[in-house]
Amino acid sequence: MDFLKRQYEIVALTVALVALIASAILLSFKVNALNSELEQPPHGSRRSEFTPHLNENSYSNAITALQHPPLWTNAPTDPFSRIPFELSSVPGGGATPTNGLQVVLMSITRKPFKLLFKAYSYDADKSEGYNFQINFQFRDRTFFVRAAGDPIKDRYGDTGYRIVSFERKFTTVNDPSLGGKREKDVSELTIQHEGEKPVVLVLLQETEEQEPVANVRCGATAVTRECRRGQRIECGGRTYKVVDIDPTQMVIVDTQTEEQHVIKPQQ
Repeated sequence: MDFLKRQYEIVALTVALVALIASAILLSFKVNALNSELEQPPHGSRRSEFTPHLNENSYSNAITALQHPPLWTNAPTDPFSRIPFELSSVPGGGATPTNGLQVVLMSITRKPFKLLFKAYSYDADKSEGYNFQINFQFRDRTFFVRAAGDPIKDRYGDTGYRIVSFERKFTTVNDPSLGGKREKDVSELTIQHEGEKPVVLVLLQETEEQEPVANVRCGATAVTRECRRGQRIECGGRTYKVVDIDPTQMVIVDTQTEEQHVIKPQQ
């Protein structure tokens, strides 16, 4: 019985080994068949018998360009150089040059002064003002100046102006909300920047700059630039210096020929 049992185990092991070998052979055939199907082109298509020809000239040109790069043709610029006041001459806008010039004066205006007189304290016994409050008109910044004669500055900034004098004034105005007249404080604070004319600031009233501003174009251009006395204008290949501006005209001088031109605003 033991002999038959051992023989049975050997026979079963042999049969299993043969079945495993057969399975491996069958699996190999299926893998080969699948690879053949994948290598075949799709149904209805045909494998190209030609390989596209590569243009070697483009590669040669690229390598040549890298070895011998083209020179930079623009003139070198200094990023820290001063940019002159220049008026572009792009067509448009419809303005017509006057006096044979390309410089066109569109209008003359006055800009609001940058400082505003906001408040003050008053000593009736001494008849003098003190603790003057002065603000920048277009940004949130306030200066407190102790007395007339002191500069308008603090540890954070200096306006360059100094209080020259203070005069307390009142006027009578109609006030519809009160149904009659009332007194209005129109006190004046005179300030001055060194080398310039004094400026009078009226309490809580905007003041205009003394120097007018010219709004200028170069030829028939749509771009208008602001120009002040002493500035230079480059237009039409020439350079002009602004020597005077008043409410009715602007006077410029050609820096090369020293010829003077008087320009009137456009109507």
